[in-house]
This record gives sequence, C-alpha cells and structure tokens, in this order.
Amino acid sequence: MKRRIIIIGNGFASLFFIGAFLALPIMPIFAFFLRRLYSRYDITVIGNGRFVYFPAIPEFITGKKSKDSVTVDIRPWLWRRNIRFIDDRVISVRDGGRTVVTTKSRYGNDALFIGTGPAFRTDDIPGTREHTFSPCGGPDEMNRFMDRLNDLQQGIIYVGFKLNKRDGFVAGRAGQMYECACLLDYSLKKRGLRDDFEIHLFSADIAPGETGAVTDRLQERGIILDYGYEPAAFVDGGMRDTDGTFRAADLVLFTAGIRAPDWVEQSCLPVSGGGHIDVDKFGRVKGLERVFAAGDCSNHENPPPWVPHQAHMAQLRSEAAAKNMRLVLKGRQPSHHYRFELSCILNMENDALWLHAASDNKPPFWNLFPRHSPKLIGLKNLFERLYLFYLRHL
Repeated sequence: MKRRIIIIGNGFASLFFIGAFLALPIMPIFAFFLRRLYSRYDITVIGNGRFVYFPAIPEFITGKKSKDSVTVDIRPWLWRRNIRFIDDRVISVRDGGRTVVTTKSRYGNDALFIGTGPAFRTDDIPGTREHTFSPCGGPDEMNRFMDRLNDLQQGIIYVGFKLNKRDGFVAGRAGQMYECACLLDYSLKKRGLRDDFEIHLFSADIAPGETGAVTDRLQERGIILDYGYEPAAFVDGGMRDTDGTFRAADLVLFTAGIRAPDWVEQSCLPVSGGGHIDVDKFGRVKGLERVFAAGDCSNHENPPPWVPHQAHMAQLRSEAAAKNMRLVLKGRQPSHHYRFELSCILNMENDALWLHAASDNKPPFWNLFPRHSPKLIGLKNLFERLYLFYLRHL
C-alpha cells in the first residue's frame, strides 16, 4: 500500500524537498513513466500553484525582471512527477500531524512536510501595511512601488528592514534591501535624476558605525546610512520617531521580520518563542511523529547568530528533511543534519558582492569565482535561468 505524503506549500523549500525525496532520474521523460508505473508514495501538494522567484524581485527596479519572468505555474512540474496538486489554503494541522485542514476539505497522511513561506511581523511598527512597500510582498506590490517611483522626478526614499532574532538567527530579508538601495541608485543615475533624490538605508538591526564591504558599497553610492534607526510609526508622507519628530519620505521600501503563517498557532504544531514552527536538527517538528518542516516557516536548532532564512538555506534544510523522512518511513531513525550557510550574490547592476559564511568554513564553489566583481551578476543570472528552466521544462 502506498504511503500518503502531504506537502504544504509550493515554494523553494517544498520543491527542494520533492527533488531530494524522489531522487528522480536525470531525464524527466523517464521519471514521467516510471512514477506512473511504480511508486511507493502517493504525494499531494497543497498550495496556490504559483512559484515566485523572490531573489530576482529587486531587479524590477532596473526593469531587468518582471512579474512574468519570475513567476512559474508549478502545476505542470508536479504533474510530470505524478504528484497530485490541490489548489487550496491550509488553515490547520491536527491529530498530531496526521490531518491537514484546508478551507474546503480535510486530508489524512502518513507523513507531512511543511514548506510554506512566512508571515511578516508587520504589526511591530504601526503603519507598515498602509504606508510602505516591500519586495517581499511579491511582484504586484513591487510593481505598485515602481509605478510610484516612476512618477517622481525628485524626492526622498527610505529603504529599510527589521529582523526577527528571537530564536537566535536572522529571520528577515536584509540582503534584498541592500540590493534594492544599490539598484535604486543605479536606476536613478541612468534616468539622470540621482542628484534630485536622497536614498536612505535604515535598520535598528545594524549597529551605528558598522563597517564592512556592504557598507563601503553603500557609501560609494552616496546612500545615507541610518544605521541603528527604527521609526516609531510609518505615517502618511513619512515616518514618526519616538520623540514625535517627523521624517519626510516620498517612498518607503521596507520589509519586516518573519515568522510562521498565522494558521500555525491554530494547529497542533509547536511554536517557538520567535513565532516559528519548532524543529530539531533533523528537520523534525518537535513532539510529533513523521512531521517535518523547513524554510521560512520553521526555526533552527542551536543556530549561529548569522544564519539566515533564504532560498539556499531552504535547500540545505529541505534536502536533509527529505532524507530523514525516507528513513523514518522505513522505521529507522533520522541521521542527516544540514550545514549552516549564508551564500548569496548582491547585485548592484554595475558591481556585485558574493556574501558568504559557512559553519564548516567551506568557500563557495571551491573559490572558483571572485568575491567582488561585476562578473558575478552574470553568474547569478545563470543560476536563476537554469533553475527556472528546470521548473518550466524538466
């Protein structure tokens, strides 16, 4: 009898989990037939069917990327793997993980993987929803920001972020906001308007006076560094400080810290102090049998303080969770850990930095590529094209 596996979400974490769990042949045509002839698993994905390549959204600022170029209908990819797709929204997990409740139905399972995206702590700073834009809000929200930006001929733009560090790691999107600030500088220079704009980079999570390669790049571009700053509230036309001071801003591009989706607190899933699904070093949800989680919705066990939530870290975590689920379904104990790694290319359009840290001190790609070079932009675009080609055609 086939084991029933449910996967919640169709983002990076879930797709990496599927790839590792199925260990599919290289040629998808073989996978298409083999999975229909014989399979030990009946796999169901519950999600919205739309995959968004979020790391590319800052490039909306330069016009190099658009909604169509970063969005993939993931249903054909799942169909090629003989995976059933349900277009629905999960509202709870019950019975120790064995029942998934959606807006339309209930689904039983023998094993569960949760790979949803996050919710954002937008209530931490009043007015975040009403008066800021965010690349993390998706393509439509970024398009609205660009419409506002393109209507301006001069002004003040604040770019900022807030992190959720309550679980001992970096739950937020700092890298994307650094990239947005630099791409705004480049885009406005290309339009001949840079001298008519102030660009500020702010965050209470950056210590005043902090130095480093990223800070150097921001200063080279004349970006005003408001390190250590957090507004008391976002208001119409700007921001209000704790002492009542008003800071004018024509546009605010801001991303809040992240946590698990709201429905998690209405379920049987354990929640960490930082608001994430509580998992162990094997990716198992603590206290539940045959339930695993990875990606933005879950925390890390004993992480280094610099480790992020990002697509690459979701890959490492999901692959370990997939291997451990296979072991558990065979009646064995999980044994696969994942390494902690931050590795991303910061695209500034006319320059780029490879930001990298690893718990085992391994360099990225055996140090084959420079850490600071405009050529890294082509490498980043190659990674993106290959991954989206894989999702669309393989």
